[in-house]
Amino acid sequence: MYIIKAMGDNDFIKENIVGRQDSWKKSARHYGRIALSAVLFGILSAGTFAMVEPVIGSHLKKDEPETVHFETEPETQEAETRTETVAPETEKETEAPEETVPVEDIVRDEIRSYEYSIEDYRRMNSVLKKIATSADHSIAEVRSRVRSSDLFGQVERPGNSSTGVVIARTSGEVLILTSDSVIKEAGNIEVVFYGDRNYPASVKAVDEVDGIAVVSVPMSSLTYRDGQEVRTISLGDSNMLQRGDIVIAVGAPAGTYMSSTVGSIASVSFNKLYADGNIKDMIADIDIDPAYGSFIIDTDGELVGWVLPDSEGSSHGYERIVGISDFLDVIETMSNGTEYAYLGLKVQEMTQDMSKAGLPDGLYISECIQNSPAYNAGIQNGDVLVGINETEIRNMSDYRTVLKELQTGDEADVTVMRQNGAEYATVHFSVTIAGR
Repeated sequence: MYIIKAMGDNDFIKENIVGRQDSWKKSARHYGRIALSAVLFGILSAGTFAMVEPVIGSHLKKDEPETVHFETEPETQEAETRTETVAPETEKETEAPEETVPVEDIVRDEIRSYEYSIEDYRRMNSVLKKIATSADHSIAEVRSRVRSSDLFGQVERPGNSSTGVVIARTSGEVLILTSDSVIKEAGNIEVVFYGDRNYPASVKAVDEVDGIAVVSVPMSSLTYRDGQEVRTISLGDSNMLQRGDIVIAVGAPAGTYMSSTVGSIASVSFNKLYADGNIKDMIADIDIDPAYGSFIIDTDGELVGWVLPDSEGSSHGYERIVGISDFLDVIETMSNGTEYAYLGLKVQEMTQDMSKAGLPDGLYISECIQNSPAYNAGIQNGDVLVGINETEIRNMSDYRTVLKELQTGDEADVTVMRQNGAEYATVHFSVTIAGR
């Protein structure tokens, strides 16, 4: 309420009259009643929840998602439990499942009964042709030019030639894998790319043991067009090749460069003894002229191997394939301008029969290649290789690891066990490491 007090004719004073203040005891009782009510309500709620929770929870749990576990045994036990709880009437009514034919048999029967048309052949041939032609810009002819003298002075004549394939390119050079037959005659090297454009090249490295070489073409010598068109071929995994797989020979399988043909893998054998290692031995059912070399690509267009001229074990219509996966370390070393270490041992891991016969742990030397560093040092057939320098040799993996660390010209301490009567004696040889 307001009290108005007159102060002259027009002046007024307004005052706000505050009501009477409650005592603090009254406020305390008020808040105490509120707190007590809250406690009683909480106790009542907890008791109610405890009584109704089992009923409500049983209904709510049915909607929760199940946790997936990939375990065989619990699923089997659950299946057995379900089987035991099935009523007898249900078991009698369940019919036995009908016998099904394996999918493999269905597919085989369908293939046998399918009548291929000429259009099917055309489509397949078109795909293979596309794969073969896709390698053209990665294939080259590598040839030597030999200088000689006659009555008219110095003349240059054509030397050896072979197919090459572009395996790498850097900012400064293009690297081409080819046969070592090209560089056996002293002379200049040139490379002819797709389109008959030739460029001078130099020898990067040679591996006479494997019959391969890497030559280099300077990037600065290529025209802008060839610099764009020359492509590095993709490297495949020859370890994945199996008998019956389709392969394509590119390079010069017909005896002329830039030709191709199709065949298949006819035979595959593993762990063939080879110089300082073992390889996957493959024979392809493919009729080629091996005179100028051919490279093998798979149906993905990836390089998986090659056929060297006059390859061992070749016969008309069948050629021995060299798988690239077995030589990647060698090719990588050559591409960097160095030689891969060479001892000249054909070794094999111990079999159970050999161990039972009393041979020591190590690699059995089946053949010490004639005129190799190991041969010249005095190592013999029948010795057991057990160590090189400070490294123990127990398997092929140990041997390959040591070879990667050795360099041409190193003096290696090679330890073998040599049979001396009924016992084996330890013998050390100092071997001068050569390049392949």
